[in-house]
Amino acid sequence: MIATLLSGLALGAVYTLVGIGFNLAWLTTRAINFAQGGFVMAGAFLTVFLHSQGLPAVVIFVLLLAIGALVSAVEYSLAIRPVQTRGEHAELVTTVGFITVIQGVILFFVSDDALRVPSLVPSGLIPVPGGFVSPAELLLVVVAVVVGVAAHLWAWHTRFGLAAMGVSEDREAAMILGVDTTRFSYLTFMASGALGFGVAQVVGPETFAVVSLATLISIKGFVALAIGGFGSNLGALIGGLVVGSAETLVARAFGASWQNTAVFVIFVVLMLLRPRGLFGEAKERVV
Repeated sequence: MIATLLSGLALGAVYTLVGIGFNLAWLTTRAINFAQGGFVMAGAFLTVFLHSQGLPAVVIFVLLLAIGALVSAVEYSLAIRPVQTRGEHAELVTTVGFITVIQGVILFFVSDDALRVPSLVPSGLIPVPGGFVSPAELLLVVVAVVVGVAAHLWAWHTRFGLAAMGVSEDREAAMILGVDTTRFSYLTFMASGALGFGVAQVVGPETFAVVSLATLISIKGFVALAIGGFGSNLGALIGGLVVGSAETLVARAFGASWQNTAVFVIFVVLMLLRPRGLFGEAKERVV
């Protein structure tokens, strides 16, 4: 049971990292960036390529951060900002279109076969009650927890984070107080892209580099954030771990064909009982 739970937490850690990326973009743009999972997928392919060139892991990590920030800045300029004032979440279409282009570019250069991503930790298995767990799975859980806690502390205990939260609460009021909302939107969006590409080194060894990965983890990352509560990085952390654990436990008990059904049943029930998510707060709205 412990081995199954740890595997579930590792799977949930992937959803957590995608969910936090969703949340960073949401804070200052109120945009749902369905390209977030694609950033992780593209980062995994880049990791494979850069590793084949003999670059050390630290250099690869820095390059992934820089490329992720650049790609997300381009996405914000092309797919978010032009439709940001139109309402009705038009970015749901434009961001899906953006990641479709990225997928097409990747498929132009490589096949759609899964590629093994080199791991940062030694291979092998660690015995635990009920089975075994790999060092890569443990690293993934640790990274997700560290990123989740760090993102929470950044949002609530730094000037930049508090300004971003202020933009999230009331964009117009933040502008009156002198906050450059456009700059903040760009920077947080670039941070979400850097995160997506940057974590590919720990996510890729577990998921492999697969083009179809983008859509799957985008959906599961969105569900994780919705369960935890939009605006809450700790919520994304808990939501992702809940989703991954539920998938793994249900797959073990009833078979893999039921794991997605179980996740979306949990999602629907929670949205009916608590639409704001576990850590989201209902806010008064002036009409």
